[in-house]
Amino acid sequence: MTYNSITNMDTSNINLRITKDNIKGWYFYSFSSESFVVSAVSTYIPLLLERFARSNGVRLENHLLPCTSELDKCVVPIFGKYYVDTSSFALYTFSVSVFFQTIVVVTVSGIVDMWNSIKLKGIVLVIFSIIGAISTIFIAKLNETQIYTLPMLYILANSCFGVINVVGNSLLPTFVSDLCKYSNNSGVDSAESNVEKLSSIISGRGASLGYSSALLTQIVSMFLVHKSKTKQDIQVAVFFVGVWWLFWLTPMWWLFNDTQEVEDVASNSSRLSRSRAYYSNKRIWSLKSLGYGWKSLWNAFKHARLLKDVIIFLVGWFIISDSVTTINSTAILFAKTELDMVTLNLITISIITMIDAMIGAFVIPQFLAKKLNLLPDQILVYIIMWTSFIPFYGILGFFFDCIGLKHKYEMYMLAVWYGLSLGGLSAVSRSVFSLIIPKGKESTFFSMFSMTDKGSSIVGPLLIGFVTDRTHEIRYSFYLLFALLMLSLPVMKSLDVARGKREAEELTDVISSREASVDSTALLDHHDQSD
Repeated sequence: MTYNSITNMDTSNINLRITKDNIKGWYFYSFSSESFVVSAVSTYIPLLLERFARSNGVRLENHLLPCTSELDKCVVPIFGKYYVDTSSFALYTFSVSVFFQTIVVVTVSGIVDMWNSIKLKGIVLVIFSIIGAISTIFIAKLNETQIYTLPMLYILANSCFGVINVVGNSLLPTFVSDLCKYSNNSGVDSAESNVEKLSSIISGRGASLGYSSALLTQIVSMFLVHKSKTKQDIQVAVFFVGVWWLFWLTPMWWLFNDTQEVEDVASNSSRLSRSRAYYSNKRIWSLKSLGYGWKSLWNAFKHARLLKDVIIFLVGWFIISDSVTTINSTAILFAKTELDMVTLNLITISIITMIDAMIGAFVIPQFLAKKLNLLPDQILVYIIMWTSFIPFYGILGFFFDCIGLKHKYEMYMLAVWYGLSLGGLSAVSRSVFSLIIPKGKESTFFSMFSMTDKGSSIVGPLLIGFVTDRTHEIRYSFYLLFALLMLSLPVMKSLDVARGKREAEELTDVISSREASVDSTALLDHHDQSD
């Protein structure tokens, strides 16, 4: 055994330990931040926005009379001129927040791709988590007259979450690849056929931990709300979510690290790594680098045209995400305004959803898919069919008096249904997309994933808000949500993961050869200038 082989073996063992720590850090990312989007955004923020709007609103039938009862149909004047339904105010705020979130996400994801460092991505996760957590805590200190400050703080917190969501998701394929690469002597099956399953398992565990975190925060929040003076104090729950996020992000400081290079590759590759490091050090924090994300995104869209299954997935996911995320906010507002459910009832529904989401994220990719011998893209289609029952059931309320979300207990039943679908989608979607994108461009392609995901979140609430403004009856939104889910089925059925993986590998080779040529030229120019 040669000295180089021994050295490479030691380096592989070190890298395996680093990779396992990186995966632990990735779990902490999910555990710390998921409570914000699942608990705060999905439950508390819609209620808080509606309450602030109602407190500053007037009656629909007479704009001279203030909104004094929870049973009144009310509108709120925006900038003293435009009147919108109090439920629509929350939905419009979601749309605006996603618009700003998209801008921030694309800019930051390009910078971290430019550096291509796990350590840097970890730092980005921590910094934006701190800003998001502090903004969430500030929301808890507002009073009901600050109707414009609440959306601004929410937009800031949500933009930060968008950044860590994209950067965090972009790390998944890297960690799966590293785990397979360095685990040859550690009993982990690193065959190519098992990369897909390993990705689903890690993604599923992360999603389960995220929902476990949200479940714990919801349970504690229920206790805090119950102990409040009015038993309706949502802001104390928001405060706890912010503190939770701030506390659990700390382990990411030391868990994320870059693996060491194993010197058993061609010397040309080593030079390529050094030239990239030089290029990054010179330009990573310049103003010009801020546009790198948009340039990369444009190139990614051009590359995506060559990746048929990436396009298919993004189109399908735009429709699915639009429906699923809007179902949640619509259901919460529907339960409060139409079924007159109080805060504790709504938190209970959220807890039920979290428990079943956690079960769905863990059971569907790790047990159900194996038991039925289904691939992740096939599981995705079945989850869509399962989810479509929720808006269909709401539509039944137009035709029947005894079913169709006419009673409070029906919300509890649908919470179970929705939770299972939400958990399954969270785990499976990330896994599927990570399998069909080029290596080395994870952040950029996941920013496309996020733009698709969040872009749909601009359209969905905007359309639902428009319908509610015109009808002042939020139940009509179920027609739109059901139609969108049905539309996504034929799109996702045309997805071919095997073909997508093959095309992504071919594109990776093309991109690498082009970058090698450019970086070699930049390195020679640098040497010429030094001489």
